[in-house]
Amino acid sequence: MKCQSCGIDTEHKFLFCRNCGISLNSSTMSGVNDHSVYPDRFHGLDALRGITMFLGIVIHAAMPYIPNVQEFWPTDETSSYVISAIFQFIHIWRMPLFFILSGFFAHLTISKKSWRNWWANRLSRIGLPIIVFFPLMSLTIPWIFAYGRTGEFTFFYSNEGQPYHLWFLWHLMIFVILTAIFRVIYLLGVRILDGSNRTWLTFIGDGFRKSKSVLSGILFRSRIPIVFIIISCVINISTWGELIANPGASLLYFAFGYSLYGNASLFTLLKAHWKYYFLSGIIGFTLYMILNVTESNNLVTYIYSDDITSSVEKEITELLQLLQYLLRITCAVLFSYAFIGLSENRFGSYNPKIRFISDGAYWMYLIHLPIVSLITFVMFNLHIPIEVKFLIATGATSTVCFVTYKYCVRSTPIGILLNGRRYPFRITRM
Repeated sequence: MKCQSCGIDTEHKFLFCRNCGISLNSSTMSGVNDHSVYPDRFHGLDALRGITMFLGIVIHAAMPYIPNVQEFWPTDETSSYVISAIFQFIHIWRMPLFFILSGFFAHLTISKKSWRNWWANRLSRIGLPIIVFFPLMSLTIPWIFAYGRTGEFTFFYSNEGQPYHLWFLWHLMIFVILTAIFRVIYLLGVRILDGSNRTWLTFIGDGFRKSKSVLSGILFRSRIPIVFIIISCVINISTWGELIANPGASLLYFAFGYSLYGNASLFTLLKAHWKYYFLSGIIGFTLYMILNVTESNNLVTYIYSDDITSSVEKEITELLQLLQYLLRITCAVLFSYAFIGLSENRFGSYNPKIRFISDGAYWMYLIHLPIVSLITFVMFNLHIPIEVKFLIATGATSTVCFVTYKYCVRSTPIGILLNGRRYPFRITRM
């Protein structure tokens, strides 16, 4: 089949052009940027969003067994570089990808319904869980962490450390507030321009729209996201890539996802060429881990022995840290590109089991931290390999979360709050 965009022949078994990534479906070729060509539901991206939330269990199950986290997390007596590598791989892309997907689905809701509908949806499905789970976390996590450090149970309530793992909800609420404010400003500006016949105002309006289009094209629509990576590095530098204290960086990823929904050309390209982005990400992550091991084990001093001064050693260490940071942001973007393409390429059709996981992931993320923390801390006194402890904590927490979701949430009013609907209860195999 010949691609109508680039003219390259592609075998009939492929849905997308192997050269440019454009859909070979004739119904989409004439309107590649038309929102109407999108399906009613993105099953692959739904599943991917659920997986990013579910992996929070894996991340927090790994925390007690990775090096150099004693200052803010109770740790076991030994650590594991295998578990640390798993943690680093997931942590490097999980939250950037989550915010990209949040922006994508925000644009989907707004385009199919309205800004007002999206704001109302966010207030109910994010605002209410914040109100409910804020005190619940303060009632459980502080004494569980105290137990992890002291080995003694002492029940108490404390807001210290809030918002814990629910910080991403606060970021999303910030986005809701900001969009509401700027939406009002934008509409006011449009009315002023539309209601004026002055040439200079029209000129300014045209210039603004053109610059907006050019900036969006350069920053968000590139197949090789060099500019986006550079901007991400600049915005993330204040927190060294950690999003928890940097809503501005989260907002950048959110804005990219919002733009992606309006860019079917890039979206279909990602589905066709996700392997190349994934391979590039793996290469970058391998280099990142090499630098991480070099720094954490102080190999610079070992390699140069007595031939290196403290000032030179400091400069080399700082350079290694900078390279790590650049690789971290680069990998976050490349893996996000890859997993978005992979999810819709391979899991774009409805699957009841995957849908169950994606629907239940929000609930599982909300409740998992007290559960997984208590399980890992209780096992500190067990003399078994920490890799086994890690698997037990992950499996046990997942089981508790899945069971409570199926029997206590999915078919109850809580299911309406978290999933937007209440599913009829059925005794079926999960």
